[in-house]
Amino acid sequence: MAIQIILKGHVQGVCCRAYCKQYATKLQIRGSATNLKDGNVRVILQTDDPERIERFIQCLKSNPYGYSFWGDIVEIEKSDYSGSIRGDYTF
Repeated sequence: MAIQIILKGHVQGVCCRAYCKQYATKLQIRGSATNLKDGNVRVILQTDDPERIERFIQCLKSNPYGYSFWGDIVEIEKSDYSGSIRGDYTF
């Protein structure tokens, strides 16, 4: 099972995809992050562990490990995803 997360706000050109990769790696989640044409970032996580997904989202919001990120996530949308795990930034 996979989950799609859409990050909205100032999320492109600010190391958001690398930021997502760092937290996914920390939480041992595979996936991808892609810049979308509308200015948002789509993250696809390959896990069926809801606690791990929520931990990932909380980490993006609070940045407890102080990873480099110069943007601002103002909204996060989460939904189920059934496509392939692909994107321009995989982890």
